[in-house]
Amino acid sequence: MYLIKNGRIHIGDGTILDSCDILTKGKKIEKIGREIVCPEAQVIDASGCEVFPGFIDPHCSIGAMGIPSRHLDNQESTGLFTPEMNVKYAMDPDEVNAQEFYKSGITAVGLAPGNGNIMGGQIAVVKTAPQKMSERLVKEKAALKCSVTSAVKNTYGSKNQMPKTRMGIFWSFQEMLRKARTVKIEDREERQEIVSEVFDKMTMPVFCAAETPAEIQGLLHMMKEEKVQASIVDGFGFGDALEEMKRQKTGLILGNVNSCSQIAKYGIDLEKINELVKNGNRVAFTNTCGGFSEGREVFLWSAIEVYRAGVEAEEVVRMMTEHPAEMLGLGDRIGTLKEGKDADISIFTGHPVTTYAAKVKHSIINGEVLY
Repeated sequence: MYLIKNGRIHIGDGTILDSCDILTKGKKIEKIGREIVCPEAQVIDASGCEVFPGFIDPHCSIGAMGIPSRHLDNQESTGLFTPEMNVKYAMDPDEVNAQEFYKSGITAVGLAPGNGNIMGGQIAVVKTAPQKMSERLVKEKAALKCSVTSAVKNTYGSKNQMPKTRMGIFWSFQEMLRKARTVKIEDREERQEIVSEVFDKMTMPVFCAAETPAEIQGLLHMMKEEKVQASIVDGFGFGDALEEMKRQKTGLILGNVNSCSQIAKYGIDLEKINELVKNGNRVAFTNTCGGFSEGREVFLWSAIEVYRAGVEAEEVVRMMTEHPAEMLGLGDRIGTLKEGKDADISIFTGHPVTTYAAKVKHSIINGEVLY
């Protein structure tokens, strides 16, 4: 049991509470308010500090990549469609622990398949604390990972297999949907059953990697035709598809926007994020780009870049907390500081969105102080 005293609390939904306390009990938040008294609790003095919900990276490869050999346990490159694959079984606890996500305030990640298959498998959400698998697993089958990027062409075109082209990727994608929907229920394969459940009944959210304007526009057009909602992963060329993203309320999980070459290549204008914010689109960040990790620091750096582009600080905080939790269907457990939710709390010396100088002072996951 911990009592966090006198912190400036950022709820995660845009609300800020000055000089406020948080009482945790077990793995949950017991109470939030001013001048809480609990003699049996261990006190953490947060005076002068900024207190946040644990940050969430909804699409992460670290933990399933097979570092340092990079044998890519999250990439089953034996078929274009492997929606039945569960990335939970690719998780390497030592790889997650070694990254020490919580030192950047990240308390949960959505472990994701790579970009090489059109449908790569199911995302699993785990806490970043060095705890047992049963304690750190938040949700399996949290989202279905898809991809329409050049990684698909590179994986299969190099084997002289279809698809070698972008038109081949989209034809294959739509053909899979057609077959899954037209085959009699009793004759469906497991993957066809999953595809039908996800794309027709939305039993899982869809996360789809798309980088270039052409990939994003093609994906949006197909999703509109198929009447499916999806969140775009990486999405560097989002600015050229802004109006359609606004119409479809498409989510965006933004990849690394700290690289000058990346910005120049895609002509990224981060000021356009403001239009998505005003339109109510969910936006989040990931430290993984192109299916490969860029390191945990990228998550905070991307947040700062979006703030510098004119997005209000608390809107950026929502992109790190509330939005990714909602994208993963976990808004009832994580993403905001509310009584009854998981005690995942990051205490910083300053505001990590407005200054690089802010450091993590305490990191709490499942009610346990790790740092």
